[in-house]
Amino acid sequence: MVSNLRQTHWHEAVLTSEANEAACNHLLQHYRQGRQQEDLCFGLWTPSTGTERETSIVTDILLPFSSERRLHGNTSFEPEYLARAMRAAIRSGQGLVFMHSHPSAGWQDMSITDVRAERDRIAETARATGKPLVGMTVGIDGYWSARVWKEQARSRTKISSKKVRVLEKGRLVVWERPESNGSDRSKQRRTIDTWGEARQRRLEALRIGIVGLGSVGSVVTEGLARTGIRELVLIDHDKVERHNLDRLLNAGERDIGRLKTDVAEKSARRASTASNIRIINHRGKIQEKAAYAAARDCDILVSCVDRPLARDLLNRIAYRDAIPVVDGGVEVRKNPQSGNMNSARWKAHVVTPYSECLRCKGQYTSSDVMLELDGSLQTPSYIKESKLKDAGGENVFCLSLSAASEVLNMTLRLPVAESWWPVLEGVERNLVSGRTHNRSAVCHENCTINREKWLGDQGSKIGYLTDK
Repeated sequence: MVSNLRQTHWHEAVLTSEANEAACNHLLQHYRQGRQQEDLCFGLWTPSTGTERETSIVTDILLPFSSERRLHGNTSFEPEYLARAMRAAIRSGQGLVFMHSHPSAGWQDMSITDVRAERDRIAETARATGKPLVGMTVGIDGYWSARVWKEQARSRTKISSKKVRVLEKGRLVVWERPESNGSDRSKQRRTIDTWGEARQRRLEALRIGIVGLGSVGSVVTEGLARTGIRELVLIDHDKVERHNLDRLLNAGERDIGRLKTDVAEKSARRASTASNIRIINHRGKIQEKAAYAAARDCDILVSCVDRPLARDLLNRIAYRDAIPVVDGGVEVRKNPQSGNMNSARWKAHVVTPYSECLRCKGQYTSSDVMLELDGSLQTPSYIKESKLKDAGGENVFCLSLSAASEVLNMTLRLPVAESWWPVLEGVERNLVSGRTHNRSAVCHENCTINREKWLGDQGSKIGYLTDK
């Protein structure tokens, strides 16, 4: 079988909000009317490939015409429906996904009949797309399970997905494959008391990446470890310096000269309340291909960076790969004559294909990216109008702590939010005025980032990624 997806360690699927709604409305319509009747449909998916994970981004649902499938308790499709779905997949350059419903709740296993239909009939036809068939099943409670059919040697093998995600506006729903290994909850009693066992399991299923392990990133990492997140990806190339010690959590004199990711990893392992924690430590920049690929393995990315190039890459990942990015930072303004503080603000915001992108938010410009690439960008400054000659790019620990708290809360809010919670895309707080501002907006009409929604591996090549 020809495929442009390289071999990876595991498979996952993510549905857009629109695809999830269309599929569930169709597949679960009979159960919602009190009838025990399964249903089916086809859809289209786009690949997103990281270092260890292969993700199928399900973007389109192709509902059947009444003559294209039969309902008889179970359900079956006519050859014309499969042919129509195949034409749509080949025309768009996407893969084929086959979906059906089951009359039970939770993660669904497959019957022998289901296996034969997908493996022998649909997967064989789907080879013409150049991508493997993705199969998905939804239970009566809207819980998704998924698998991918790979050609291995002379056989076709079913690889069960690790989890299925649904990305909504302001919310990330996670359906994980049940695991046989139990978790030690003795250190998480108060956390579970807050949002319950089910949401704690949902949090533990996540892989969260932190890009930038400075004053904000170090606090976020500690908070995620104490919350019980089992998989963290740390990305930063910077080392601890003496002037970092008044703001960098868990760093002391003996850490000067050490990489910030190493300091953060050590503290996260010590603070973790998970039964076991896996930390992937990338001691480099996000623009290095290995770190960029590792970021695409994550379910949520936390942006604690101050450089436009890094923000541009994270912006693209949020839109192309359907991975929410939570970005935050601090700014202090001072009176240039007296040197006194005029204002101090910190903010955090979520970036997804359903929100305003980082560039449209004013977090960076394309010109800033070009200046950084040619080496002429000045060091970013958190403190404005300072009298001190060397005062640029620093802030105060209490402000970093405040920003980290906003970022951490917004990160955890994504997977624990109920459907009725109001959407919160961004918040800004001001220390001096005491004012809080919530921000919600959409991209400019001609935003090029907005045109990259759901493209995954099919997005245009990013020319400034480096091998090292």
